[in-house]
Amino acid sequence: RLVREQNLMSLSKPSLHLISEYCRKVVAVCNESPRLTVTGVVFAGVTAFIVHSNHKFAQRANHPLGVHVKGSGRRKRTLVNAEFFRKVRKLIKIAVPGWTSREALQIYIFSCFLVMRTYLSIKVSDVNGTVVKAIVEVNFKQFIKAIGTLALFAIPSSTVNSMLKFLSNKLALAYRTRLVNHFNELYLQPMMYYKVTNIDSRIANPDQALTTTIDEWSRELSTLYSDLTKPLLDTILFSIRLAELLGIQGPLSAMTYYAFCAFAFRYLSPPLGRLTARSQELEGEFRRLHNRLITYCEEIAFYGGHKKEKSILNKAYEDIELHQSYMIDKEFYVGMLHGFLTKYGSFLLAYAVLALPVFGPGRAEYLSSIEDQTGVNQKGVITGDYIRNSNLYVNLARAIGKIVVSYGNIQKLAGYTSLVSDLHDVLDDLKDGKYVRTMTNPDLLEEKGLRPGNGHVSLEGDIIRFKDLSIVTPNGDILVEKLSLDITDGMSLMITGPNGCGKSSLFRILGELWPIFGGNVSKPKLTDMFYIPQKPYLTVGTLRDQVIYPQTREEYDELHDSDAGLAELFALVRCSNIVEREGGWDAVNDWIEVLSGGEKQQIAMARLIYHKPKYAIMDECTSAISIDLEGFMYVHCKKIGINLITVSHRPSLWMYHEYLLKFDGRGGWEFGPMVLPEGYQQGTA
Repeated sequence: RLVREQNLMSLSKPSLHLISEYCRKVVAVCNESPRLTVTGVVFAGVTAFIVHSNHKFAQRANHPLGVHVKGSGRRKRTLVNAEFFRKVRKLIKIAVPGWTSREALQIYIFSCFLVMRTYLSIKVSDVNGTVVKAIVEVNFKQFIKAIGTLALFAIPSSTVNSMLKFLSNKLALAYRTRLVNHFNELYLQPMMYYKVTNIDSRIANPDQALTTTIDEWSRELSTLYSDLTKPLLDTILFSIRLAELLGIQGPLSAMTYYAFCAFAFRYLSPPLGRLTARSQELEGEFRRLHNRLITYCEEIAFYGGHKKEKSILNKAYEDIELHQSYMIDKEFYVGMLHGFLTKYGSFLLAYAVLALPVFGPGRAEYLSSIEDQTGVNQKGVITGDYIRNSNLYVNLARAIGKIVVSYGNIQKLAGYTSLVSDLHDVLDDLKDGKYVRTMTNPDLLEEKGLRPGNGHVSLEGDIIRFKDLSIVTPNGDILVEKLSLDITDGMSLMITGPNGCGKSSLFRILGELWPIFGGNVSKPKLTDMFYIPQKPYLTVGTLRDQVIYPQTREEYDELHDSDAGLAELFALVRCSNIVEREGGWDAVNDWIEVLSGGEKQQIAMARLIYHKPKYAIMDECTSAISIDLEGFMYVHCKKIGINLITVSHRPSLWMYHEYLLKFDGRGGWEFGPMVLPEGYQQGTA
């Protein structure tokens, strides 16, 4: 056998004359078969169609469907570039934080099983050749031995294959866990979740990126590691083994052929990265519209707007359908090309290479090396060699083919990477006080010296102070200029004015939800201020959680031995019946749906009294409560030392405030003591 393999090695150095003669024979055979010509014409036609289709729909991956864009210029065909590798490296560092991390350990174990899988494949190829050789030589003893060996290899092979799938899924889950925890830390920082959707305009649907896209990215990365690492390892080991048996031209021919395939795929494949990113955007928008329908279902029902909403949802789905149909069409045509080149083309090449020992330039040397003592060729040896070599070559071709085809998976990963990385960049920018939004009056803002972040916020004891504050919306609309006033302990303020004049906007600036374009704000620490909107927020949890929010149950238990204090609060705001009706303080329900508008506002007032802040910002928060109960709660809040800052159009509340801030809706304002009109009575003007 050693002599025969040494003779086979000599086949790797045939003369140029013999190679050219062999090639002429192959060409002559092709000329005799018109089917080859027809196949070539069909292949060329499919290729031309794909190229034309890619050119025709080149802009669909970049722009919304149905939108014609002029002068877009030349664009990059894919997202797989230096910027992609920078972004994916940044995300991988989050998913795998260190060489000794749990995720890194999983990768090491995964890699070991990949090596085992390749080793077993080589051994099984050798045994397959032995089985066929025994059959041809009618050697029953050798056949039984080979079958037994093959059965023994089947046990670890099946175990390793299942383990690879198991580890791939576990690795994807580990990646996702790391990314979700990391993004939750960024996204759920104070005010960050608000600013992503209301201040910055770059991310339309952050919920899509934080849930579905991160999951898809994790799965794609885990799958890609297996799809690249194993084929690379297979390529190296199978190439070495084939070079030992057939000479260097065996693995070299496969590598050259697939290099051509990679070149063809590079220029014939559609921009899957951009198409994937666009698909995620469309799915996110469709999901957002459904959530919007649920959020505003009552208003839509009152207006009878179901037809309009249906048309909006249908249009959103039509965009998804068109985009998905386009992707399916492209995958069909490109799949034909992939199948021809990577499957059938590789098999044709494999037969040509495997036939080299028998029909190629080194034919005489090979046949002489396998002759028996009588000078007759041992056909069993030829068959066994062919089966062994074909298994090795097919595995090599399959490995190289997977590397080539994985370029499409890399493009998909690039699409997911772009969406997740863009969200990360926006969160980093917002953390540094930067945001991107189209300004409505950039020239006017520049003229007045107003720009985001130009103001200053400071924590200063028990006082709320606005000094030369300009109230400007995030997109640059100037509502109020040069507002200056102090709100001190023991002082209650009423704020009035027409809609859109800046009343609620002032509180958004005070709460640091909006950037300050100019002026200074001084305020007490966050726990000394409490905001109650017209529609109170009710959290997921028990009835108790609705009162103590944002305090946790653990924090509550450290401060209180029983719920007696909560019962007193509910009696104070006259909603004790809710506790019995809903089944106690530990009852869990969809409180937004269960409670009426008045009950929600009563619970919000109970929450305010429970936390007892120094300042309460009340934005039309008692509009659904009776005037007598409203007055009783206002008096009680002032009695326990809560300073009230109220936005309301109800004259019944004037008497509970000592000062009045009035906006005129044209950028002007007035501040001074509250002067009740002559003849004023509670509930009248």
